[in-house]
Amino acid sequence: MAPAHPITDLPGSCIANPAGRYDSAETTGIMTTSENQKRERALRARAFLETLKTRYPACFTGDSQALRPLAIGIQQDLRKQLADDSELADTPGWLVRQALALYTRSPAYLEATMARRPRINLDGSDAGEIDDQAAEFARERREEQKARQAARRKKKPKPKPKKPDADQERQRKLEQLADKFNQS
Repeated sequence: MAPAHPITDLPGSCIANPAGRYDSAETTGIMTTSENQKRERALRARAFLETLKTRYPACFTGDSQALRPLAIGIQQDLRKQLADDSELADTPGWLVRQALALYTRSPAYLEATMARRPRINLDGSDAGEIDDQAAEFARERREEQKARQAARRKKKPKPKPKKPDADQERQRKLEQLADKFNQS
């Protein structure tokens, strides 16, 4: 039995279309954007991001203190290295893009960019400094994230005090009535 492929053996595996590109089995016909498909794609992107963290631990990390902004153009370098890797050569482009988007949109990544930590290559080497435009872009995105979080907190309904059910209410009234007669 062949070993499981870390990307294509996930639900919604990838298959080659006539043009030679690899697409999700569900999207080889007409591309739909149902909530289930969006959720599935997000799960696959998270799983692929974990694969990247395992394959390139010097570059991708889950430790917010060690996280550094990625090198400009790292997507092309990553695709070249994936093409040379027999296990990951069939990784679809959308999956690479979505995994990188998940990583670079995280609050920790934006904070690292705002702190102007040096950029990093796949091998962990330095890839340059953060310019003013990148730091400002990260600050704006982080502020937007914070505003969305605050709006969600405001929308979240506050728990209503529980009303006693009919039996409890009847019991309470009977106790009040009994107390009233016992006082006389």
